Amino acid sequence: MRFFILLFLSFNLFSQTPPNYKNEKKIPDKETILYETYDNGKTGTIKISLNKDTIGYRITYSSDRFIEVILDTSNLQTLYLNKFVEGKWELTINRKGMLFEVNYKNNKRTYKEEPVFDRHTLDFVLRGFEYYLGFQKRIRLNVPEFMVVNADIKVIGEEYVLVPIGEIACWKIEMHPRIIFIKKRFFFWIEKEYPHRFVKYQDSEGKNQIILKEYNIN
Repeated sequence: MRFFILLFLSFNLFSQTPPNYKNEKKIPDKETILYETYDNGKTGTIKISLNKDTIGYRITYSSDRFIEVILDTSNLQTLYLNKFVEGKWELTINRKGMLFEVNYKNNKRTYKEEPVFDRHTLDFVLRGFEYYLGFQKRIRLNVPEFMVVNADIKVIGEEYVLVPIGEIACWKIEMHPRIIFIKKRFFFWIEKEYPHRFVKYQDSEGKNQIILKEYNIN
C-alpha cells in the first residue's frame, strides 16, 4: 500500500519496560476487510482477507496490486510475502530461521535479525502492541525499495473515529521517520478493544488517507 513507503534511518534504541505484544488474542482467526483509500485526490479500495492456519496468518491484499502474506502468529513479523503489480511480479520475501531474505525486482538482500516487519503489513503489525498513554517503541521495518531500517512509533492520544461502519474508540499512533530531510509524520488509529482493527491512516500533509469501510469476522 502506497502510504507504507517510508524511509527510516538511525539505529538508536528506546528503552522499553512494558511488554511488547498483547497477551490477549490479537487478531481473529478469519476476517475480511475493505478499506477506502484517498491518494492525492484519487480514490480507491483495498480488499483484505485473513485466515489463520498452523503456519501463520495467511493474508491477501487486492487492489491494483495483489499481495500474498504469511505473518507469525506470536509477533506478527513477516514470514513470507509475494507481490504483483498489475500482474507483474515485483517482490518476494522469505524468512528462513534467523535469515530474512528479500528479493525486490531481482535485487536480493539477506538480513540476519528478528523480528523484522514489512511495510506492506503495518495494518496488522500495529494491531499487535499493548498500547497505553506514553507508549513508545522502535521496530525494524523492511522497506523493500531501500533496506531494513528503524521506525519509531508512539501513542499521542485517544480519539473516537467516525468511519462508515460506526464510531470507534482508538489509540492515535504517530510513526516517525528517522531521517533528517523527511519532515512528514504518519498517523494511524488503532481500535482500543478487540479485535483492535486498523481504523484510519493519514499523513501530516493530509494528501493520503485510508479509512475502514467494511469489516467482517468470518
